[in-house]
Formats: sequence, C-alpha cells, structure tokens
Amino acid sequence: MRDLTRLTERVRATARRVRLEALLGASLLVAACAPGARAAPFIWDQDQDRIDDRIATVHLLGYQYSFDQADTLLRQRIAVERLGGGLTFGVFVVYDHTPTSTDLQSLTLLGMPVLHRFEAIAVVRSVATYPQVQLAAALPGVVRVEAAEVLYPLVRVGAAALGVRDPSGQVFPTWAGSGGGDGSGVVIAFIDTAINDAPDGAYPGHESLIGRCLGGASFVSADSLLDTPPGGSVNPVDRGGSATQAHGTHVAGIALGSGGPTGYAMGVAPGAWFVDVKALSDAGSGTEVPEAIDWCIHNRARNWGGPAGSPHGIGVINLSLSSVDPSDGRDVASALAARAVELGIVVVASVGNDGSTGRVPSPAGGAGVIAVGAFDDQRTPLEPDDQLASFSNRGPRADDGDGDLTDEQKPDLVAPGVAVLSADGDLSSDGTHYRRLSGTSMATAFVSGAAALLLGSYPALTPGEIANLLRVTASRRIAGAPATPAGFDPRWSAGLGFGAPDLVAARLELEQPQRSQIDRLELGGAGSTITASLLTQRERGAASFVIERAPDASGLPAAFAPYDSLAAAGDSSLAGPVNRHVYPFTWAVPADERGVPFWYRAAYTEGGVRYDSAPRRFVGPAGPSLATIELTIAHNAYDTDVTGSITAGGGSGVPLPGSSAAVSSDWINGTSVTGNIAWTFRIEVADPAAAASLPPGPDSPWVLAITEGGYLDRSGQLRDYRLIWHAPGGDQTYVGGPVPQPTIEGATLHAAVPGGVLGVGAPRDGSRLSVAPNPVRAGAVVTFTRPSPDKGNLVVFDLGGRRVAEAPFLVAGGHAEARWATRDAGGRPIEAGMYFARAGSSPALRVVVLRR
Repeated sequence: MRDLTRLTERVRATARRVRLEALLGASLLVAACAPGARAAPFIWDQDQDRIDDRIATVHLLGYQYSFDQADTLLRQRIAVERLGGGLTFGVFVVYDHTPTSTDLQSLTLLGMPVLHRFEAIAVVRSVATYPQVQLAAALPGVVRVEAAEVLYPLVRVGAAALGVRDPSGQVFPTWAGSGGGDGSGVVIAFIDTAINDAPDGAYPGHESLIGRCLGGASFVSADSLLDTPPGGSVNPVDRGGSATQAHGTHVAGIALGSGGPTGYAMGVAPGAWFVDVKALSDAGSGTEVPEAIDWCIHNRARNWGGPAGSPHGIGVINLSLSSVDPSDGRDVASALAARAVELGIVVVASVGNDGSTGRVPSPAGGAGVIAVGAFDDQRTPLEPDDQLASFSNRGPRADDGDGDLTDEQKPDLVAPGVAVLSADGDLSSDGTHYRRLSGTSMATAFVSGAAALLLGSYPALTPGEIANLLRVTASRRIAGAPATPAGFDPRWSAGLGFGAPDLVAARLELEQPQRSQIDRLELGGAGSTITASLLTQRERGAASFVIERAPDASGLPAAFAPYDSLAAAGDSSLAGPVNRHVYPFTWAVPADERGVPFWYRAAYTEGGVRYDSAPRRFVGPAGPSLATIELTIAHNAYDTDVTGSITAGGGSGVPLPGSSAAVSSDWINGTSVTGNIAWTFRIEVADPAAAASLPPGPDSPWVLAITEGGYLDRSGQLRDYRLIWHAPGGDQTYVGGPVPQPTIEGATLHAAVPGGVLGVGAPRDGSRLSVAPNPVRAGAVVTFTRPSPDKGNLVVFDLGGRRVAEAPFLVAGGHAEARWATRDAGGRPIEAGMYFARAGSSPALRVVVLRR
C-alpha cells in the first residue's frame, strides 16, 4: 500500500511538472517509433495532455460516444466496456523508450495489467479506468495513453483490370501471357477473420486455398497468455457465418486462390503461399491487429517447416480492415505497419468504405503502407468504363506535422472492389463455392497479389521500390477522380491515388527504362470498322509508331508489313500527371477481309535499333449486323465438353464460339456437376444469306443444337436463347425456347427462335457426331463417329473458318467412322488450339488440340 501511495505522489508531481512545462511552451510529446519531437499533436491528442481525446470524450459524455456518431447500433470506435457501474478502456501505453521492468511494475502498481509487450515498437497493451489512464499518462517516459481501436473487415473481373491475365484476350499483352511469374516463392500474411482453407467438421476446406497455408496465429483474446506466442503457429478458423461472411477466405482467394479445377475465379498470384493470422473475431471485429502485425514482424524470416520447396518468412502483409476513425499515421497499428515496411515487408491496407473525403483510417495511414481504394471495373477487362467506387474513402490522410506531404498522399492506389468473385468459405458448404463481395477489402487483396507477383519475379525489390513502381506506372484512366489539392504531387488525386496497378507497365519500367515502352495494343471492331488504341508509357526518342499487319497462316503470323502509323507525341518522363499516351486508329474493313483473322503489332526505331511489340491475332468484324444472337450456357467444362451450332431456316450452321468469346460470365451457386459458370455470348449475324430467315418464324426458325460429351461427371444448362433482329424500323427481340433446359451426357438438346417451334428443321439424331479423345494431344489420332452408316467426308475448320483437313467416313457395322491424325491437308502438324469438325448437316463439333 505504501508503494502505491509513493507511486501516486510521484505521478502527481510529474503531472504538475508536465503542466508547468506545457505553460512554458516545452512539449514533451514524442511520436511512437520515430526519433525527435514533432510540432503537430497526435490526431487524437489535440490538447496534448497525453490522453487520447476519445477516451476523455467517452469519460465525460458516456459510453455511447465510443460508437460511430454516438449511436450504439453502429460500429464501436474504441475498446470500452461497462464494468461494475463504470467504464474500462482498452489502451496502449506508448513510451519514448523501450519499456523497462520498472515501467511495467509502475503500470502493475496502478492496477493496469501488462497484456502484451510489443517487440517492434515501444508500446504496452493494458486495460484501465479513466483515473488509471490519468495516472499512467503522467508516468515518466510515457508519450501518451492511446485508445485501442476496434477494426473491422471492409465488405462492400479484376485480374484483367490490373493487366495480370485476361482469358477474353481483350487486354494485350498481359503479365501472365508474356511470361510473368505466378508469385511462387512469396508468402502473404492475411490479418483478417481467418481463412477456411482446411477441413473443419464436414467442411473439407476451400478448393481454391487448401494445402497452401504455412502457419498462422490467433489474436482475439486481448491477452498475451491466450494469444499465439511469437514462436507459435496455428491455423485458425472463421466460424462467424453471416457476421463475417467468410471475409478472410474471400480476400485470400482474390490474392492467391487457384480458382479450383476450372480456374475460373483464379487469384492474382496463384503460386504464392500464405500465413493465416486471425485478428478479427467471429463477431466480425477486433482490437488486436497491432499484436498480429507484431507477430508477423517477429516471424518475417521464419522457416515454416512446410513442404519441400515452400518459401520462408513473410513477404507481404494484407490488411483488408480499418478503424472507424481517421489516422495521421502515428497510432499504434499504423506505426507497427510502418515498422514492418522498414524491416522489409510489403504492407497493403484498405482505405475504408465510408465514402468520405480526407478520411484515411488506421492502419492504412502508416508511412510506407500501400493504402488502397476501390474502383468499379464494371466486370469488363478494358478501362474506358471504369469508375471510382462511391463508397471508397478519399484522401488526403490527416497531417502528421512533419512538413512532408508525401506521406499524406493516400490512397496510394485503387483496384477492383465492386462485385468481386472469390472463394466462399461458408463452413456449411462443400468447399467449392464462390461469391461476389464488394469493398476496399477486395481491392486491397488485388494489390497484395500484384506485390507478390513482383516479389516473385524480382525478389531484390524493397517494399519502397515496389510501392513507388506501382505508383509511377499506375493507370490513371479512371473516371471520377477529384481534383488534386494544391501542394500535392500532380500525379496523385484524393480519390484514385496514383491510379490502378498495371503489371505490364511495371515490368516495362523495370526492364527497359531507357527506351520507349509499348504498354498495350487494344483492338475492337463492329460492322465494317476496326478501332485500335496503342498505349505507350515512356517515349525515349522514337519518331513514330507503326502498326504492322500480317496474314494468319495456320494460327501463326506470316510476313508483317506496315499498315498505319502516327508520329510520336508522348513524354519521356513519368513525373507528370499523365503517364500514358494513347494513339487512336480507325480502319475500314474491305468486303474481302470481313471475318478474316490478321496479326497486328507495333514497331518503332530508336537509336538506330528497331523494336517490335508482341503480335496479337484479331478477327475483323464480319460486316453490318443483320441480327444478334444472345445465349447463356452454364457449364464448368464448356470448352472441352460442349459443342453446338445455330442453324438459320435449315441452312448451314454457325458453330458456337469458345469461352474466350463470351461477352460476360458469372458464377452460379450450386454443384459443379450441373454447372456453376454461366457463359453469355453475343453472336453478330452478318451473312447476307441470313436475311431470308429474318424475321424468324415457324417457317424460318433459328435452331440451336447443343451436344454434351467427353466428361461423364459434367453437365450444364441452356439458360437463355434469343435473337434480336435489326429491322429497318428498329430492333425486334424474339425469345427462344424451351429454356432453361439441361444438357444431357451423350445427347443433343434443341431450342428454337421463336419459341414453340422446336423440332422444325432440327437435325436427325442419326446425323449426330461424337468424338474421342477430346481434348487430344497434337499428333494423336481422333476418331469421329456418327450413328448413321451413311458415307461422306468429315471437314475440319480452324477458328477463322478456314478448311484445315478432310477425312472420309467409312462404314463399320451399323455406324460410320472418320479418323483424323491432327494434321492439315498437306500432312503437316497443326498448332495447338481449338478446331471445329462437321459432317453433313450435323452440328459443328469443337475439338481441342493440346501441345505435345
């Protein structure tokens, strides 16, 4: 008792001294984890009494003020509990030195338990009443007593938007398509609600993440005796159900998920591994994010003891969470995140979902932390329709008073954050489901994945170099950017930061900073016109950029020749507000080139040396559209298990395109056997002969035939089929049917436009064609079988509609067979890819040829 009395007297004496020095203008405030004094007070200690203003406000005005807008139905801002008629605060005691045993004893004598002693910064976690807070704030060496903030997960076709990969082929080139790595060798630590990657009861673990966890920890008890110790490791579970929406699983799937057997919802860096750190409870909130970051710092070089070849340490920390209140970067969580960056870890954090300006939360406020906002990619791969998400917080961050505005320039980047499809970790599911969620949480995971790709391919890069590289090469062609405040970097805006990551542009800057950089060649077409855009980044001295074109020769470009050009007009620097120059081209398509594939590339000469971009194949438009066919087919093995065609009025059939031609796709909940992936196609009809079958009617139906075969455990469903006739007086829509209609293994379904005329003009069952094996290795023999013993020839076409080969049908018993050795008509091996085979009036059959 005497010890406590003496301590109390010493504290009061110190408090009197502090008040006297404050009156004399001598500030004793020292920022956590940074040497020297700062002129500006900590954002939550404006009266500089060493007590977090939020603690004082709750003490004076009541418990409800610990909640957003003083409304107990909203999110709690700081950790406060009612206890015995009073209030107890979760606090961090911040020191200007490493706490000694005497410091810890002083807290204990005040009745404040030492719940966690941080390794990376001079901070101790405790709980205290307000009188205890006052006494602790006056202890020697205490910078402040800071409220423990409550942090929350941020729930509100993204890889293509970042230039990582694009199955549709519209974004060209891409990181993956031009030889970029998949993040192998990199470990991402997710501090979140936990990742449901492993079996838990009847739940088998999510297919996109199972087998990828190296270790983890749990920090949800606010007590170091119950939390995972620095050298410990567990694989935690998210059992929060609707409270958490399996947030951690969804976020991890975006960053590094495999996408399961189909790869449809593949993450950005599917070769990376992860560490699972639970800091948000099953109730969907938490106060121990600082402890979780401290644990990651301690384990930044750890050998996890994983499978042979698995990586060590932690390269990236993903923080898809935030505080309710804004930060100036000096709170404990932000300071720890900044310390992790100093020690060599890339830290990526969400900027928040409040839709507010000048509101950057913790821990995104930390210096060096990559703070990420969200944009809406409209579920398309190209940029023109991208928009800043209305819920994404805007900067700048609150001023920390150091006179340097660069660390107030947050967000740093934006990434896709609206309706993002990723792994659904619902423990009541079978581990194969995916769902769409929105928020800056999702955007943050995209950037963490991008950082992993860069680290995997360029392991010598430091966190600062990665952050700067992503900023200077980011794409800024997103609508809705607010004006840049005066005094800030002209490349930065309060909403978009520096823009959206572009992995191809980042690699160009790493590998060829001293010569001109061609970032992208975009091609599109409609009617009788092709539009193209060439995007350059740096330009170092090229006089012009030339578009060259080559005929297609069995899937490869023949000789290139100049096709069009524009004089160079871009900047050599990345220091200005615009870091891309767009060169637009428009070309009329002659009648004899409609629907014909060509290869395109860009070329330039610089310093006497010629440079070419990667070539891309593009099939020009087929001419003015007479009608548009729209159909949606759900199938998880569409390209290898489904074939079909559309026949107009009994004429020749138009084969169904491959999935790369889908205008959109979506995930459907259900079992994979009946199809989770819905592919929507829009097929333009330009053949003048089709005019005789328009408008569609009982005497001129448009019949769709879909054949299922090849995978016995996969089937699907025709979900929609319609035709839009572009009539002289305006568009007219005709709905086909019957829909929905399941595909059946080994059978052919039929649907017709208009609906109700099924069977009119449908092919006979005896004409149906089947094939095995499919897919087939190049050089192997494929056998085609038709039930009818009729003779005739099998004809093979490529994707451009050109005849590749023929093979005769020979009668064998009660059926006919044709054998094709996957060679062209001259006996030469063909390239891997997709081909169509047809016999007589049977629907075209898609054949996938794989590399040897």
